[in-house]
Amino acid sequence: MNIETIKSFDNFAEQYADFTFSNILQYELNRFISLIPKKSEILDLACGSGRDVQYFLDYGLQPIGIDASENMINEAKKRVPNGDFKIMYIESLNFKDQSFDGIWALDALSYAEKKDMQKILESINNILKKEGIIFVSVRHGEGEQIIEYEKLGKSQIKVSFFEQHELENLFKMAGFEILNSFTQDGEDFSWINIYAKKK
Repeated sequence: MNIETIKSFDNFAEQYADFTFSNILQYELNRFISLIPKKSEILDLACGSGRDVQYFLDYGLQPIGIDASENMINEAKKRVPNGDFKIMYIESLNFKDQSFDGIWALDALSYAEKKDMQKILESINNILKKEGIIFVSVRHGEGEQIIEYEKLGKSQIKVSFFEQHELENLFKMAGFEILNSFTQDGEDFSWINIYAKKK
């Protein structure tokens, strides 16, 4: 994630958290939970307001939420006081190999540079346990674009867009087996969702 994007999340952290905290993707969350063992250790990449960490806690899982924005982490701690949150970049994940049963990456990879994507997915693969599950959702499209983001006070931020086959190939090259891959329309963008398993 570039510095300007982090600044935008820092500047509008409370507003963004207010926008997103109640907007739960229940179907995707429940499907992810159905694929992992009970009491699993979960990593929520770019956890934002902590909304999904709270959902995982409610299901008896053991989540850790990370985000590159210090102010977003502060908002998460405020809203989910019993959550475990750390400031960390997805480009430099500081966890031991095979630490997690599942990794939840809802709109997390959208803010990383495309040139770093293969390395990021390989790093994610390393910290997943054998047959660990990952869910990823990214914006559907081409290349990297500067967008005006309403939830961040109309800040101009750089976002990576993907074609479905492009993302699937990145996953396969990083050592994942794709369980399900589909594109669906959202409020502002179309989204590619992938459920995959570490081989």
